[in-house]
Amino acid sequence: MIILDRYEGDFAVLEEDGALKNVPRKLLDDNIKEGSVIIKKENKYILDKEKTAARLKRIAELQKSLFKN
Repeated sequence: MIILDRYEGDFAVLEEDGALKNVPRKLLDDNIKEGSVIIKKENKYILDKEKTAARLKRIAELQKSLFKN
């Protein structure tokens, strides 16, 4: 799974299998935000909408469980 960690200037910092790597920001679609799950397709990175939604849902559930009384 590839996740966009952050943008730094003209680069995107991607996390893949626990390792970080920098790629030119221009290789990512404009709709990709920090925390998004992405797919490398040819020489471009595109948003994986289903996996991003599932990841956000799981994070929300974990946060909710932390704050239960």
